[in-house]
Amino acid sequence: MNTVGDTLAQRKPFRHLLAASWFYNLGFAAARRIPLSALYGVADILGMATYLTCGALVGTVRANLWRVFPHASEEEISHLARKIFRNFARYLVDYGRFRWAPQEGFETVIPVLEGGENLKDAFDPGRGMILVTGHIGNWELGGLFFGHRGLKVNVVTLPDGSQQIDAIRKMYRGQYSINTIVLDGSPFASLEMVAALKRGETVAMLVDRWRKADGVASPFLGGMHYLPRGPFVLSRMTGAPILPAFVVRDGASYRGIVEPPFTVEQEDLRPYATRTSQALERLIRRYPDQWYNFVPL
Repeated sequence: MNTVGDTLAQRKPFRHLLAASWFYNLGFAAARRIPLSALYGVADILGMATYLTCGALVGTVRANLWRVFPHASEEEISHLARKIFRNFARYLVDYGRFRWAPQEGFETVIPVLEGGENLKDAFDPGRGMILVTGHIGNWELGGLFFGHRGLKVNVVTLPDGSQQIDAIRKMYRGQYSINTIVLDGSPFASLEMVAALKRGETVAMLVDRWRKADGVASPFLGGMHYLPRGPFVLSRMTGAPILPAFVVRDGASYRGIVEPPFTVEQEDLRPYATRTSQALERLIRRYPDQWYNFVPL
């Protein structure tokens, strides 16, 4: 029998060329000494360099954007693709500088919470909840955001393929009391997720990159897409609600966006996967230049 972890751990994660340990460490060191405008300037140069030299990666991003905007012109798609590479480099800069963000006053980083009533509706100290999100905006900042609101967060992640990157991310999250659950094929990961929910904690996971063989099919951007079974199985097992939530750049700061929660009550998981895909699609159409999906749909 497949465990919850099995339904999440069967795909090797993609890592962008700039998501390397040297770049993270450089960002951590520079964030305390170099003005933000200068850091973003360097990020913009690196983002454009990646765009100009990585043809296959650019082709994948462009193909994904055509799914979002099938009637857009070549120039419109190219413009969006360039912004995606620039914004992803800036996302990595923010990843470094937020390591030094003070615990107090963190609300100034994300001053706007859109759909805050949905978070209140989902919160039950005796039940826990499952946050699902995608590779859009600043998903790592999302964990910090909810942690600052008093929620004990457990981030579910696949091994990166680089022990240095795994260690950096675990250290970063641990600084904000965010627990990392690594899906390494062990059944203990499933038990840890269930136990966290039973303690009334939050389990957060990225759900937008999966393969067909073991996923749940749902309509997405004019075609079919597959989401992992894990979050939906967890919800049905524990009664914990699923809460699609995102953190996106909004001018000079960030905006939290929380969709209405739902609980899986039926064996057929497809309606719930569709609801999750629809939430993700709405965000992509709203913030297409922050959609960092560098793998084919």
